[in-house]
Amino acid sequence: MAVTSQQILDFLTSNPGMSDADIVAAMEQYGVSPAQMAQAVGINEGEVAARVAATIPQGQTVTLGDTIVQPQYQVIGSGEDQQIGGLENVLTYKVGENQTGGGYQQFNPDGTLARTGTQQKVESGLGEFALGAGLLFGGLGGGFESLFGGGGAGTAGTIGNTGLTLSELTQLDMALGGAGGTTGALTLAEQLGGLAAGTLTGAAATNVGGTGTGLLAGAGGVTGLTAGAGGVTGLTAGAGTGLGTGIGTGLGTGLGTGVGTGLGTGLGTGTVLSGVGTALGTGLNTSNVAKLLSSGLTTGAGRLQQQTSREAAQKAQAMIDAETAAAKQAAQFRPVGMTTRFGTSQFQVDPTTGQLTSAGYTLSPEAKAAQDRFVALAGQGLTQAEGAQKAFEPLQTGATSLFTLGNKYLAQSPEQVAKDYLAQQMALLKPGRDLELANLQNKLQQQGRGGLSVAQGGNLGATTPELQALFNARAQQEAQLAANAQQYGQQNVTFGAGLLGQGAQTMGNYYAGQTAAYQPYTTALGQVQALETAAQQPLTMGAALGQQAAQAGANAGQLGLKGAQLSTALATGNAATTNPYATLLSGLGASPAFGTAAGNVLGGLFS
Repeated sequence: MAVTSQQILDFLTSNPGMSDADIVAAMEQYGVSPAQMAQAVGINEGEVAARVAATIPQGQTVTLGDTIVQPQYQVIGSGEDQQIGGLENVLTYKVGENQTGGGYQQFNPDGTLARTGTQQKVESGLGEFALGAGLLFGGLGGGFESLFGGGGAGTAGTIGNTGLTLSELTQLDMALGGAGGTTGALTLAEQLGGLAAGTLTGAAATNVGGTGTGLLAGAGGVTGLTAGAGGVTGLTAGAGTGLGTGIGTGLGTGLGTGVGTGLGTGLGTGTVLSGVGTALGTGLNTSNVAKLLSSGLTTGAGRLQQQTSREAAQKAQAMIDAETAAAKQAAQFRPVGMTTRFGTSQFQVDPTTGQLTSAGYTLSPEAKAAQDRFVALAGQGLTQAEGAQKAFEPLQTGATSLFTLGNKYLAQSPEQVAKDYLAQQMALLKPGRDLELANLQNKLQQQGRGGLSVAQGGNLGATTPELQALFNARAQQEAQLAANAQQYGQQNVTFGAGLLGQGAQTMGNYYAGQTAAYQPYTTALGQVQALETAAQQPLTMGAALGQQAAQAGANAGQLGLKGAQLSTALATGNAATTNPYATLLSGLGASPAFGTAAGNVLGGLFS
C-alpha cells in the first residue's frame, strides 16, 4: 500500500533528529519517491532530489519508489590523481524509463531544473569517444551543439545562449589553452556568442556552395564543401579525403558520423557570416584543436575504461551475492525429524523464510499409557504423604513426655539426689531400729545386766557388748547407705539424660516417618519423568543432527565465499579489466605526434 503524505509527515515529526542520509534510507525502505516527499513537505521535487543526491557517493544511484536518483560530481584528473569535487548536477528518471528513449530530468545542486531530455544509447567500443567529446562540449545546448548538427537554445543553468554551464565552459576553455576559471569561462562564452546568433541556433542552414556529408563520414570525405562566408575557405575534396583516410577510417563510425555530419550541415552554408569565421579563427587554431582532440580521446578512454571496470565490478558483486546467498542457505538450521519407541519429534519451518518457528515431541502410545499409570500411583502416594503427619503424631507426643521427664531428673544435682536418697533410707530404717533397741534393752533388764558397762577403749564410751554390737552394725549399714546414695545420684543424672536421648530419637522417628511417606510419590514421579526424558530423545537428536548439518553447510559456504573472493579479485584486477580500446584511445590522446598531426589537419580547416 502506497505511503500517504500524512504518514510521511507523521514519520518526520516522530523522528526530528534524522539526518538526510537517514531520511533517504527510510524513503528507500518504504518506497517514497522524491515527488511524494516534495508534495508532503511542500517543496519542489528538485530540492528533494538535490538533498538525496548529496548523500550518494560518486558513481552510485539510489531507487526511491518509482524514481532513480543519480548524482554527478565534479571530477578532476583521472586514475590515481582523480579528485571528486562538489555536486555538479542531479539526474532523475523513472524506473520504467531507464532505457534508450526514456525521459530524464537534470537538476542543479540548488534543486532548480536545468533541463529535460531522453536517454541515448552509447555503443561500447570506440563510440565512447563521441561520449567523451560530448562531455567536453558540456551538453551543448545551442553553441557547439548547433555547429555539430544539434539543436536548441540555451537552457536553465547555462551561460548566455551558449548552452554550457560555468563548469563546462571552464573545462572547455582550459582544453583550448585558456586560463580557465570564471574569467576564462566568461571570455569563451563571449566568443561563442557569435556562433549562437543568427542561423546557428538549432536549425540546419542551407548549403549554398555544396552539400556537406560529414567531415569524417564513411570513407572520409568532405564532398563539395565550397567557400562559405566568414573565412571558411578551401574545404575541398582533397582535405576531406585526407582526413577521411587518416582519421575517418579508424574513427569513422564513432567520430566521423557524429562530428562530420554536424560540421557538414553547419559549415556547408553560405549564410554563416563573419561571426563564424571570427569565433572559429580565434578559438580553434591548430594547437587548440590538437588539445581538444587529445582531451576528447583521453576522456573517451576514461569513460570506456570506467564502463569496463564497472561491468567487472557488477559481475563480481553478483558472484559474491550469489555465494553469500548460497552460504546463508547452506548454514541455515534444519533439524531432522526422528521417531523412537518412546516418542516422535515435530519441527515447524516457515516455508517462505526457512526459519524454524516451533519444535516439540509426542510420546508414543505405549509410553503415554505407562506414564498415565505412574501418574495415578503418584497421586495415591501424595495422598498417603498428606496423612503422614497425623499417623505419626503419637511419636511427637511421646517424645515430648520423654523430654519433660528427663528434664525433671536433670533438675537436681547428684549430691542433692544422694542426700535425699540417704534421708529416705534412714527414715525407712528408723521404726525397725527403734523396735530392735527397745527389745535389746528389755532383754538386758530382765537378765539384770541393764547397768553393766564394759570399756570400749580410746574415746569410746563404756557400754554392754550387745549394745556395742548393735551400734557397730548400724554404723556399717549407714556407711553402705551413704555409698549407695552417691551412686544413686549419678545414676539419676544418667537416667535423665537417657530419657532426653530417647525423646530425641522418638522425635526423629516422627519426622523420618513423614519423610518416608513421600517415597511412593517420588518413586512414581521419577518414573513419569524418566518416560518423558525418553520421549524427548527424538527432539534432542534431531536438533543435534540439524546443528551438525548447519555447521557443515557453513563450512562449505565459507569455502564458496573464499573461492568467489579469489575469483572476483582476479576478475576485477587490471589484467582482466583493462579495455584495449580505452588503452588505444588513451595512447592516442597522450601522443604528441598524433595530436600535432590531427591538429594540423583539423586546424587547417579553421585557419
